[in-house]
Amino acid sequence: MLTFELRALHQIEMTSNCNLRCRYCPSPHLQRPKLHMSDEHYTKSLKWATYFVRTHKQRELNLAGIGESTIHPEFVRNVHLAREAVGDSCDLVLATNGVVVTDELARAIAPARPRVWVSNHRPEKSGPAINALRRAGVLAGTSNDPAEHAINWAGQVKWEVSVAGKRHCQWVTSGRCMVMADGRLTRCCLDASGSGVLGTIDDDLTKIRTSPYVLCKTCDEDVGVPV
Repeated sequence: MLTFELRALHQIEMTSNCNLRCRYCPSPHLQRPKLHMSDEHYTKSLKWATYFVRTHKQRELNLAGIGESTIHPEFVRNVHLAREAVGDSCDLVLATNGVVVTDELARAIAPARPRVWVSNHRPEKSGPAINALRRAGVLAGTSNDPAEHAINWAGQVKWEVSVAGKRHCQWVTSGRCMVMADGRLTRCCLDASGSGVLGTIDDDLTKIRTSPYVLCKTCDEDVGVPV
């Protein structure tokens, strides 16, 4: 099987906990620990993200995973630490359901200049969140993906797939990885079970290589190589 060097620590799952139980998401039945990422794991994740920004020109760091980042006890601090670590050449992005987003929280993260997407899971919550983030100047946009660009999380949930034909996967062949909330490293942002684990954030990421894994076979995206 073809393997690829890691070229981006693209995503840090600040928490695997969530404050909603959506039917189209594997989070309610997550097959791995539900917890907040420790300060130790977060610091090490940022060090590796900074390495890839400097050596491989990584242009984006996503601060979300299968969980709701805004409920992490140190969410605001962590956003600022990420900006300090990766500098101005790297975009900070994250998605939120907006449930706990307030004007105070939006203003608090604004100096770090994140680009925040709001998913319309609960309109009565996402609406005020959208307005708060817009006022703070950090709203990137909104998402109706469960209806407009629906996936079934590589067969992990029963849900309508609205994509005609396979899209190109941005992960394996591009050398992306995600740090899960427990500090393990996985090759895909859809990895609800931990079946794509490559190692941990304590490992030397320059020696780790990624490759297609079990979810690539059932995913609606094309990994770009035989699986």
